[in-house]
Amino acid sequence: MFRIIVVVFLAALTLGSHALAFNAWAQAPSQSSYGKAERRDPIFLRFTDLANRYWVNTDTNSASHKVVAIPMPRQCAFLYADAYTRGQMSEAEVQQTALSNCNRRLQELGPLGENYGIDCRCQVVISNETYVVPKASMPDDAYGPTSIFYRDDRGNIARLNGVVRYGALIGRDRSVTFTVDNPRGEQVCDGTMTNENPGSGQFTLSCFGGKFGSRGSYESRAGAPNDHIIARGQTGRGQPVVMVIGLPAQLAANTYGGI
Repeated sequence: MFRIIVVVFLAALTLGSHALAFNAWAQAPSQSSYGKAERRDPIFLRFTDLANRYWVNTDTNSASHKVVAIPMPRQCAFLYADAYTRGQMSEAEVQQTALSNCNRRLQELGPLGENYGIDCRCQVVISNETYVVPKASMPDDAYGPTSIFYRDDRGNIARLNGVVRYGALIGRDRSVTFTVDNPRGEQVCDGTMTNENPGSGQFTLSCFGGKFGSRGSYESRAGAPNDHIIARGQTGRGQPVVMVIGLPAQLAANTYGGI
């Protein structure tokens, strides 16, 4: 009889420990010490549709649970997924929805290995207007995969893949500078995008210490299948150049690689 009582007591203690562990995880976002999210934070400046749903739209802004997930670390954050309370969903369930949607979108765009030397993984970053990751780890500018297609002096098509970093307010600021890193994290290009009309303008590009450069026009494209920027120009010798920002290398090549 004593043994039975001991076994029952230990089982109850174990179950109680698991319950406490789950509750601690579920409550972590609301107890986070990483600070409150604000409307002018870079992530909301980067994704205007997200900002409108999270802060402006009455249907989503009034939800009892609001969650944002993005690929991390910061240089991977070229897409997002947000989720809002539906019915009696708990905060943990809304988090899981956002995370699942982010993972699905990331997988649909194809492999990232040609652009990144790191592993990009979706992560919940904001829950109920509170950061659940250190704010310093969040994107401080706009980032995304990029591919630059060009013809060399012999007429062969060459391609440079990597990651671009640029001002989050492209299209609203008159001029935005950008840099391109290769998959090893080495800066190989820099340039400027100058806005002329909503979603379009002119660009200049200089790579490899000025050994390769281009200028031309760019336009922003929504969807198809991810928001991205397509820039077309020429080198100083009249050879064509195409730069794609926001699509992984394979998708960019299949869509725009035939210059």
